[in-house]
Amino acid sequence: MFTRKPLPLPPQLQWQNKNEPPLAEWSLKARAYNTDIANGIFVVFLIISAIVALWTGRDTSKVLGYQIFWGVLMFTILMSMVLSMTHQTTNFAYRLTVSGLEFCEWKEFPQWLPTMLKWAAIITGVVMLMLVMVHPAALIGAIVGPGLIGLMYLRMGTSSRFRSMHERFHQGFHPWNDFTKMIVFRRRSIIGLDFTYFNPVADEGKGCMIDTDRLLYCRKADLNDLIGIIRSRLPESTPCTEAYIPIYA
Repeated sequence: MFTRKPLPLPPQLQWQNKNEPPLAEWSLKARAYNTDIANGIFVVFLIISAIVALWTGRDTSKVLGYQIFWGVLMFTILMSMVLSMTHQTTNFAYRLTVSGLEFCEWKEFPQWLPTMLKWAAIITGVVMLMLVMVHPAALIGAIVGPGLIGLMYLRMGTSSRFRSMHERFHQGFHPWNDFTKMIVFRRRSIIGLDFTYFNPVADEGKGCMIDTDRLLYCRKADLNDLIGIIRSRLPESTPCTEAYIPIYA
């Protein structure tokens, strides 16, 4: 249905109703958390990074090119760190059939991260060794800076626990009669489908029914088509509203 190039799906994913023709299927990367808070944090750190970069590079005893180089380098390093925290994404894949909704969400280990740290250690080491020729006191920085980055690189490459923290795979299925309400959050192109399930460990182990929702992330261009498809599968009595959906993840 949707012509956008799909994401490569994880090899362990097997759709439950793969023999049924899809009413709609799509995949995308999405920021599965409260982006208002994340964007606010990003703006704050953007200002702080700019101030730190200007302060680091501002040295009137050096030529302008030197000041610009260090200012840009510091700003790039700081903003790369901030973006890695405030703009993380999760992969999502959805498949709608006559039987219901199938979904999959997964995160893969960022292969670029160890590579970035390796090159950061190399570049930092070369720069610091150049500074040693100017001032011997820079030798401490030449040892500590690249050394710590190198240790981080080795830690990431050998730690299975670190990799598992950055990997996730979750797959599920809901028949259409599971859903009791549909909420559309147009600003972020999210469809929320409310449902209840029994949690045996809730209420101090006594178990109870939990009200929650399944969020469907989609592209703005596809939102209205998906609303129409989903509403056609839900019972006519199912409430459908447009409202803000709080995301706590």
